[in-house]
Amino acid sequence: MSDEFFDDQFLAELEELADGQGPGGLGAETSALQARWQAFLDGPGDAPLDEESFVALPPAAFAERTNLLIEICREAKGSGAAQAVEAFVVFVQTLVPALSTEGAALIKRFFFRLAPTLLHVAWNDFGATEGQRADGRLALREMEKVLIEISDVKLAPSESDLVFRSIDQMAGFIVVGDYAMASGIISTQLLSIIQRNKIARALYRLMEVEVSVQNYLKDKLGYSTPRLRVPGDLPHLGDYGPLRCLREQMLGDESWIIQVHIPGLTRLRDVVLRLIPQDSATTFHDLRLDALGGAVLEVPDGTYHIGLIYEPEARPDAA
Repeated sequence: MSDEFFDDQFLAELEELADGQGPGGLGAETSALQARWQAFLDGPGDAPLDEESFVALPPAAFAERTNLLIEICREAKGSGAAQAVEAFVVFVQTLVPALSTEGAALIKRFFFRLAPTLLHVAWNDFGATEGQRADGRLALREMEKVLIEISDVKLAPSESDLVFRSIDQMAGFIVVGDYAMASGIISTQLLSIIQRNKIARALYRLMEVEVSVQNYLKDKLGYSTPRLRVPGDLPHLGDYGPLRCLREQMLGDESWIIQVHIPGLTRLRDVVLRLIPQDSATTFHDLRLDALGGAVLEVPDGTYHIGLIYEPEARPDAA
């Protein structure tokens, strides 16, 4: 499998989505709104921001600049959308520090392109009716879901361009008040493409790792199939490798930690290590890996067949 996140089939779907007919831009802005956008760009720095300099902002400067955006939104008194936009900005402020350098840069780049739309919404509200306001808030929540999904994947430049164009379309529908199109078509389709491709790539990576583990155990312990004797084999697997067992002190007691090396997968918590007793076909023990690919090995003594399962950890919807 190539280093690109999307394979040819998913790229074709994403290309079709990105090339769909939708508003091409953010619409006409009032002079007052343009002035506030310029105030956000000027900020407290020596030179106005562009996309690259915004992405390069260190954490403190990023927080300061996005706080300025919140202040501008709060000037829009009487706009029910201003609070929703403020919550979206706070969401991004919370998300970025928790990401890798690459993930943070990607989200900051997307956010910079969304900022004019956010200001437009804050100052012009979602619409006159409660239904329009509810649809507008939903569109922003859907945008949060998109950002969460793309925050932990590595995109090639061509893939980033397609995702950018899709999100630009979504922003365009939001700014003209077509929230159903933004949420029901662009967001839903984009999420579906990303999630399905994420599953396909994860399963491929896990198959690669299972082969690597099987070869390692064959070389190390002489087993023809991937299996493990607990506790007999554990002391022999302390070296760095596809599968590693370490004895560690935890809360005053010694425990065995089993660790699986899974390159190319960013959320190791979505992987479960399954141990099936050799003398049973109906019982098993599932150990969810932590962020480092490890888990406490708390199972009865015996011989186990081992395998890996991709089972994404449940994550609450963005508020």
